[in-house]
Amino acid sequence: MHRAVQTGALLALLACCATACVGPRLAQCPANGGQPWSELESDHFVLQTDLPPQEAHQAVAYLERTRAAMLAAAWPEALKRDMPKLSVHVLADSSHFEGIFPRRIDGVFSRDGNEPFIVLHGPPSAWDKRFTGLSETTSSTVKHELAHYLSSYFLLRQPRWLAEGLAQFLETLQLSGDGKTAVLGQPHLDAVSAMKTLLDAVDRGLMEKEDFTMKDVVTWEEVPEDAPDWTLSSRYAGSWLLVHWLYNTRAEQFAKLQARLALGEDPQTATQAVLPELYEPTLDKTLFEYVKSGSYQEFSVRIPVGALGTTERPLDDAEVHILRMRMLAVAAGLAEKDSEERLKLALGELDEALRQDPKSLLALKEKVAEAPATERLPLARALVETHPHEGKAWLVLAQVLKDDATTQAEREAAYKKAVELSPRDANAANSLAWFYVKQKRYEEALPLAQRAVALAPWNSFVLDTYAVNLAGLGRCPEAILTQKRALDLLQEHPNEALEKELRERLQAFTPESCTPPAL
Repeated sequence: MHRAVQTGALLALLACCATACVGPRLAQCPANGGQPWSELESDHFVLQTDLPPQEAHQAVAYLERTRAAMLAAAWPEALKRDMPKLSVHVLADSSHFEGIFPRRIDGVFSRDGNEPFIVLHGPPSAWDKRFTGLSETTSSTVKHELAHYLSSYFLLRQPRWLAEGLAQFLETLQLSGDGKTAVLGQPHLDAVSAMKTLLDAVDRGLMEKEDFTMKDVVTWEEVPEDAPDWTLSSRYAGSWLLVHWLYNTRAEQFAKLQARLALGEDPQTATQAVLPELYEPTLDKTLFEYVKSGSYQEFSVRIPVGALGTTERPLDDAEVHILRMRMLAVAAGLAEKDSEERLKLALGELDEALRQDPKSLLALKEKVAEAPATERLPLARALVETHPHEGKAWLVLAQVLKDDATTQAEREAAYKKAVELSPRDANAANSLAWFYVKQKRYEEALPLAQRAVALAPWNSFVLDTYAVNLAGLGRCPEAILTQKRALDLLQEHPNEALEKELRERLQAFTPESCTPPAL
């Protein structure tokens, strides 16, 4: 397995956890009188929720129309592009969400591991939040994160200001009541307020240039950990302002910039060629005049959504417990305190899932990941025997087999079976590609690595596999581009160990020579 993050790795921390159970709390499970859960699968989403049936169907419609509106507004040529379905978990009662996740978190988009998912709470009518009680303008966590997710399929390179600016620009998108149109370009009132204050101080000479200019936003890569809070918030607010200004006043140049980034051109080179004024000292003044004018254009886009095909099935109790286990594991990683308690509760959810259904594929898969190393192989073999037609089961077996010559044939056969049974699983394709790359079987790895990238272009591990594969084939410029893409994606979801590894690998690559490192 190519360094994929597994929930079991989180659960393994339980060995050193305290036994007291305080802090996070869970709702009653269905078997004990809690609300029943259902799964609704549409063209592009898999919604798992305990919302009432009518609100669950409204939620699926909201997600599909929001996705279509974003694509129509930002990437209309990609409306018919095939993408994997995105999982969304919705807790009907907001207090249940608050019992799992830390305070001040209103929604979660997890891209750890290989199966991204969004967690929301409440009915879809509550997902859009007003900035103030005096304005109809709203923002939305799901729109912000969906924008990040979708943009990764179309922009091969993304400077951080563009990634964050687009997400904030699209999070204020407003759907019409009939779901047929959407309004784009409404101001992000928090960003407007922040930038009016900040750029006014710059204009009046109250802000030293070493403290802030819009050049800091254009060249934003990272913010030091000891920097004051306003430093990071100014980068986000400035990114929204840049994108809004470009969309309104430099639409042609902005489109050209995105087209060049979609081809993988270096962001700084592309920006200097298409929008050199972003590097001119007059940018602060230009944007101050723009933001204080308040005359922002709004655009209406038609949402090309036809009949919404949705299938529905009830979730059994074991499936619900696995969902809760995954949410708790993610919440533990986000929590500043009570992380041990969340992990302890997660393990309890796994135990209950297995009690409810000893043959549950999802529960057994997590049990293998959580088990001591000496017990994993027998459990994985039993998993395959129980679920011989499930690609996930074969992938687990391949991953726990010893990584040496004695198991090479069996590992390869298991990986192939996983790919055969789950052709749209990026993890399976990436794992077999990495298996071949480590053996320098680059030609065999290439179609698998390409498939994984097509399915999960947001995954830095998948891009790294592809980059090393390209290097092995002597396609050095492509390998460098792909490795840079992998690093771009770590801006939003940092991983220090992976970033260090990718940067070392990138430094060893040149356009003329890119021999893969020893793996």
